[in-house]
This record gives sequence, C-alpha cells and structure tokens, in this order.
Amino acid sequence: MVTLLTLLRIAHIVGGVFWAGSSFLMAGFIEPTVRGAGDDGRRFMQRLNSHSRFSAAIAAASGATVLAGLWLMWIVSSGFGAAFFSTGRGGALGIGMWAALVAFVLGFVMMNRPLRKLAGIGAAAAAAGGPPSPAQMAEMEKLTGTVRLGGRLVAVLLLIAVALMAGARYLP
Repeated sequence: MVTLLTLLRIAHIVGGVFWAGSSFLMAGFIEPTVRGAGDDGRRFMQRLNSHSRFSAAIAAASGATVLAGLWLMWIVSSGFGAAFFSTGRGGALGIGMWAALVAFVLGFVMMNRPLRKLAGIGAAAAAAGGPPSPAQMAEMEKLTGTVRLGGRLVAVLLLIAVALMAGARYLP
C-alpha cells in the first residue's frame, strides 16, 4: 500500500506542477504577450498549437493529476467517507479536489476543443492559399476569446486547488 500511495502522490504532484505551472505561465504571461503582438502572436500560437505537443502534454498531465488525485482521495477518505470531509484537512482537500475537477472540465470545454477548431480553421485557410476569410476571422476571434477566458478560469481554480491542498495537512 505504501508503494501505491507513493506512486500516486508522485503522479499527482508532478502532473499537478506541470498542469498548474503551465496554466499560470500561459494565463499570466504568454497569452497577454501574444495578444499584444498582433499577427505575430497569432502565428506563434498557431505554430505552438499545431506543431508542438504542448496541448497534448497539458491534457496528459491534467488527466494523470485528476486520476491519481481521485484515487488518493478514495484511499485517504475511506471511500469518500463523510467523516473525512468533516475535518479541516478533509474539507480543504475536498474543496481543492472540486476546484481541480472544475478546472479539468473547463480546460477541456473552453480550451482544448476551441484550440482544435482554431487549428482546423488555420489549416483550411493555409490550404486555400491565403489569409482566413472574414467569416473565418470572426470565428477565430470568438474561439480565441473562449480560450482566453477558459485559461484565466482554469488558472484561478488551480491556484485555489494548489493552495488548499498545500495547506490542508496543517488543518485540524
């Protein structure tokens, strides 16, 4: 059991560090810089999303973090027992768990899907041999706004989750 707990904690912590750190970096620094760079920033993001494994790495890290975290919570709470969550430690871990779960869902709905659609529009415009049409540009702007909002929400939720999980052990 100790080996399982150790492996789950390593997966949860390492995955969470990558997921949260990437979210903080993107929402706090890269996205505002890209927005300020105009067309150059748009090209950078298109290249990042279509020619790197960045989105896939974040998806894998977030998935591993959530799965390992749920498994750990199942073990330490004796099957999600109410008695555990009535303690300060259990309450903090529970709220942190819900914040991370909501961040995971929002990341998929508000970021992953729109980024895939953006990549598709960019590929279609490139295949047509010119810049995106006005309709494509309008759709790209809408999707970009969704991704931007999703990134900010995910970063805030992960900050809450990290803070609660880091401090939970010191609560009665």
